[in-house]
Amino acid sequence: MSGDALRKVRTGEPLRIPAAAYNAFVDAAIANRASERNAIADPGRDPTQRGVVLVRNDSPDDLPAHHALAITGVLVEPGEDDQERTFQGRTPLTAEVATEDSPALSFVVAIEPIRAGEIGRCVLHGITAARITVQNEADETCELKAEETLLASTPLGGVPILWKEEGGEGGGEKWAVIELGRPSLARVTAVLGEAQPIPGESNRWRYPWAEARIDGDAGSADYLRHVEVPEGLSSRGQGGGEDPARMAINRFEAHHCDESVPGEGFEGLLGLGPVCDLPGVLPDCPPARSLEPRLAPVPPGVTVQLTCERDTKGQPVWVFEAMSCVEIADPDDGDRKLNIIAAGGGG
Repeated sequence: MSGDALRKVRTGEPLRIPAAAYNAFVDAAIANRASERNAIADPGRDPTQRGVVLVRNDSPDDLPAHHALAITGVLVEPGEDDQERTFQGRTPLTAEVATEDSPALSFVVAIEPIRAGEIGRCVLHGITAARITVQNEADETCELKAEETLLASTPLGGVPILWKEEGGEGGGEKWAVIELGRPSLARVTAVLGEAQPIPGESNRWRYPWAEARIDGDAGSADYLRHVEVPEGLSSRGQGGGEDPARMAINRFEAHHCDESVPGEGFEGLLGLGPVCDLPGVLPDCPPARSLEPRLAPVPPGVTVQLTCERDTKGQPVWVFEAMSCVEIADPDDGDRKLNIIAAGGGG
């Protein structure tokens, strides 16, 4: 093709399209269509498109495709001259196998095998296929666990799972389609089970739970009441038993219980003040024998709103807020609890 074939036309000039120029236009159109087809067949072909980034595998082992690594930084940091321009352009990330200190949601998923120390293409945000370890078939999200390159399913609070492979015994390694970069709402309506004391702590409990919905069957005995969702989310593990890591805690108990601070209440219950400060107490206080208020757990069957939050190590924690009951007990009578009955006067 001659250099004049693609010369621009000036205003007022007659338009004559040389064969070489016309063929160049056709070639460009064909290349554009091929690029669109390639993008559909392989969204990760162009690392500048659809949330695909270049990542150096800083772990000592090769990374299989569709496995994940924790993000650790950038390959080129801002500096002077060429280094500054490279950082502002398309600088690759660095990543390695997650540790206990790695944020559970700060990871990339490889779309091709990446050898140790080499750079490859990974998905940072968007929809991608991934290999995950399914811990419970009802789990709706996933996250990166320490010392693992396989993502692990979680009830809520992680990266949304749009689809996962069925079959097998319900758990184990499976294919999934996930959406990186979109946070989970991490909220579920649940009915509580029997509270279990937390070892080594006073006035604090862990609560089994199961996802609940309002019964819409007008002919049911539970019409308009919350009932457990079959195969829904719960604190049960893959084997069917309660998993302490999935059980919920009551934020109210965490904020109001501490028996190690003198002068801030009694029997671990904060906020009530010393018993002698209560109105109506006799001047001779404290009496030789007095009753003790104690925090009681939330009874089973109560429906709450659970949220999935993160602790200081980045692990998911299920939390709800509910006012706990206060029991009045007589420590000199075998901790016998007293029932207070409010009686109204009749006419």
